[in-house]
Amino acid sequence: MSELVYLFASLADRHRDGVTSLDGMRLLSDTLHPLGVKITWIVSPQSARIAQTELTQWHGDFGDDIAIATPALTGSLDEKKEQMAATRDSIQKALPWADLTIAAWGHQDPQIVAVLEDLGFQGLWGFCWEQIEIDNITDRGCPWGFYFMDRDERLRPARHQGKPCRGVVGMEWTARDLLKSFHSGNPCIYSTDPNDVARGSICSWEDIEYWKGVADNYIQNTRYNDHVFLLQHQEAHESERSDLCQCYTVEDIRESVIMLDRFVRHLKNFPNLKMLTLQEAARLYRERYDKTPSSYMLWTDIPTPPPNPDYTWSMPTGPWPKTFLFYDCDTQMMFIENKVEPVCIRNYHRPWKREEYFAEPFIPRTKLVRNVRYHWDREIEIEVTSPKAMPFGLALWGDYSLYQLGDCPGLIEGKMLPHELLFLRYDLQEGKNVFHIQLRGK
Repeated sequence: MSELVYLFASLADRHRDGVTSLDGMRLLSDTLHPLGVKITWIVSPQSARIAQTELTQWHGDFGDDIAIATPALTGSLDEKKEQMAATRDSIQKALPWADLTIAAWGHQDPQIVAVLEDLGFQGLWGFCWEQIEIDNITDRGCPWGFYFMDRDERLRPARHQGKPCRGVVGMEWTARDLLKSFHSGNPCIYSTDPNDVARGSICSWEDIEYWKGVADNYIQNTRYNDHVFLLQHQEAHESERSDLCQCYTVEDIRESVIMLDRFVRHLKNFPNLKMLTLQEAARLYRERYDKTPSSYMLWTDIPTPPPNPDYTWSMPTGPWPKTFLFYDCDTQMMFIENKVEPVCIRNYHRPWKREEYFAEPFIPRTKLVRNVRYHWDREIEIEVTSPKAMPFGLALWGDYSLYQLGDCPGLIEGKMLPHELLFLRYDLQEGKNVFHIQLRGK
């Protein structure tokens, strides 16, 4: 059975004068542990030592795990590896039981994959799909969810070259509303971060209807994927009001944990929900897949209250058309309802450049040549003229559930989303491309 994998991480690395965010950690523990949530605590050597007793108890009682807050790495590749190894050794000394195979943050460093691979790490948490500049993070172009990271380009999946590529798993910071994040250009407000949706006035206290809609979209996409990963995050220091953090009022903090409680209770209504730590999810992913699997996400726009204009200045709000999103090792594509060709192609064979984000500047148009229905069969011919070779896909919107794919020369993969669309993945060559699609009745 396909699974929705829910993960909760908490950045708990801040410290000063022998104090860390223990009040915030305890509040998150008291809120989430009774609901069966395992927390992955992201710690520094100092915060690990200060919270050693609590972290050890929560690991034993609830199955919590530890991730390493990557320090600011400097110097050569070997020097960076020495710094990362020393940080891991310090945390291991404080928490000898910890399986320290997940790193967090530091993913802006172009050498980070080489550092972590060479040290035996299995995952790197902190990627922000479609994000530009916020928190000094620009990750636009990377996949959502999980993917095996390319050693030379952190934001694209490793290419499958005839052998398993079970390297470091890139992990999202906090799950986003894929439709609104893409169309609005503001993925931070449309996320599962409680403070962001509260500041944006689209969720508040017990009113989390928008979040429920996000969860429902994720769970519905388990129809088309073996695993859908929904990561959520809340900082420990933002869950308390102390000398370490004055970002939020006491009321803001109460609101955030009420929202988290309601959200997890909604998730628990789904029978195919699995709650894991980052370590457990990385092991699952590496055992199940020998390359980054294709991801198919069909997303319906979720109604929201008018967002707070002081937090969403210069942001379009929709409503937006139903959107289909896809990625594999070579590309990421977005389609809007009833449009056959994608509205965005991120080509992972292109270099990542700012203001481009792997995107193809010109997307070829499709031309319907033939669409013939027989008694139980159907033949479709589509023509595409391209100025260059590039990954491509066709979204044939409508109900094709009476058919199965027959002979389709050049097809890389096809996916039937019953009652919604038929997706066909091709590679274009320079010049005229003619695709013959045969559908056979069931």
